[in-house]
Amino acid sequence: MCSCATAALEAVIGSAGGPGEEIVALVELADQVQAALVERVGAFDASEAWALDGAYSFACWLRTRTDVTRAESLQLGRFARTLRTMAVTEAAVEAGKLSVAKARLLAGVVNERTAERFAEQEAFLVDQVQGLSVDDAKTALDYWRRLADTDGPDPDDPTRNCARVAVGYEGRWRIEADLDPVGGAVLHAVLEAIVDRMHQDGRFSVLTPSDNTHGRRTADAFVEMAHRASGKNPDQPAVHPDIVVVVPATALTGAGPDPFDPPTLIGAGPVTANNVLRLALLGTVSALTLDDEGRPLHLGRKQRLASPDQWIALTIRDRGCVAPGCDRPAAWCQAHHLRWWERDIGSTDLPNLALACSHHHHLIHDEGWKLEPLTDGWQLIRPGGTIIDKPRYDGNHRPRTRAGPLG
Repeated sequence: MCSCATAALEAVIGSAGGPGEEIVALVELADQVQAALVERVGAFDASEAWALDGAYSFACWLRTRTDVTRAESLQLGRFARTLRTMAVTEAAVEAGKLSVAKARLLAGVVNERTAERFAEQEAFLVDQVQGLSVDDAKTALDYWRRLADTDGPDPDDPTRNCARVAVGYEGRWRIEADLDPVGGAVLHAVLEAIVDRMHQDGRFSVLTPSDNTHGRRTADAFVEMAHRASGKNPDQPAVHPDIVVVVPATALTGAGPDPFDPPTLIGAGPVTANNVLRLALLGTVSALTLDDEGRPLHLGRKQRLASPDQWIALTIRDRGCVAPGCDRPAAWCQAHHLRWWERDIGSTDLPNLALACSHHHHLIHDEGWKLEPLTDGWQLIRPGGTIIDKPRYDGNHRPRTRAGPLG
C-alpha cells in the first residue's frame, strides 16, 4: 500500500473511538474516494485524453492499466458521463451531501424517455433521497421511474409473466418465475399463509435453527401447496391469505401520484392505483387508509377475530421490528407488550403493542434489555442502562418525507 494511502487510513482509524466507528469512518472514506474517482473519470473521459495513449475508449484505456473488468470499466465510464449531465446531483456529490451509491441510483432512472422529467424534478429527487437509506432510495426511485417512463415496458402487464420448473443437478428441481405485482402478491400471500399454518401445526419444530430459514419454509410451502391442490377438493381454498395495501389519504383526493408516498403492498413494496383495484377484485384484500401523519383513518373489517386486524394495524404502523436499526420485516416479528402481560398486567391494545423480531424480543424478555418509545421513534437500552446510539437510517422506521405529486 502506498505511503499516502497508509497515512490517510491511519488518520481515519486514529480518530475513531473503536472498531465499530473505524468501520463507519472507512466506509465514509471509501465513498469520498469514489466521489473523487468519478469526478476525475468524467473530466478525463470528456477530454478524450485516453486517445493520446492510442486507446479507442476510456473503458479500453482503464482496463489495460488497472485491475478492473471490462464490465466495471464500462459501468464507471457510463456513470461518470451521465453524472456530468446531472448538475444538481453532481454538485451534491462534490459537496459531500450525497453518496456515490445514491448518485448511481439517480443516474439509473435517467433514459431518453425520462430525461426531461428528471431534469424538471432533479433538485426535488436529490433532496428526498438524502434522508433515505440506499435501499429505501432505490425503492422510491424505482417507483418514480415507473410513473415517469410511461412509454417503457409495463411492469404491471400480466402477459409478460413467465415461470420455469426444471430438474437440475442430481435430480433437484429449480423454480424460477417473473410475475406482475398482482400475481406475485397473490402467490406470496398464499405461501406465507401456508407457512403460518404449518408453523402452527408444529411442522417446523423438527428443524434445527440453521435449517429453519425463510427459504426452507417457503420451499416446504411450495410443496405443501402442490399437495393441497392435488387433494380431494382442489377448488376449496385451504388457507386464507392476507393481502394488505396501505393507501395514503392523498391518493384518494385526485392529486397526482407521489413517488415518495405511494400505495404500498405490505411485504412487497409500492404498487400503482390500477394494481390496488385489481387486488381489490380478489376479495381477500384489506385496504388501510392513512392520514398525512401516517395514522390509520380506517381499518378494513375482515371476517376474523380482533387479533388479525390488530396485526394488520401493527404491520402498517411499525413496518417491522421497532428496535433502532433493525430491518427485519413484520413477518419475522411478534407483538411485544410494552407493559408486560404477566409482570405488569399489560393489555393487548395497540398503544401497548409493538413489533419485535425474535432476536430483540429475546433480549428484552430474557437478557434484561429495555425498549422504550420516543416521540420520534424508539430507544434500546442495554441491561447496564446505557442507550444504544440512534443509527443514521433507522431500519424499518425511515422518516416519512412529504413529496409533491408527479403530475
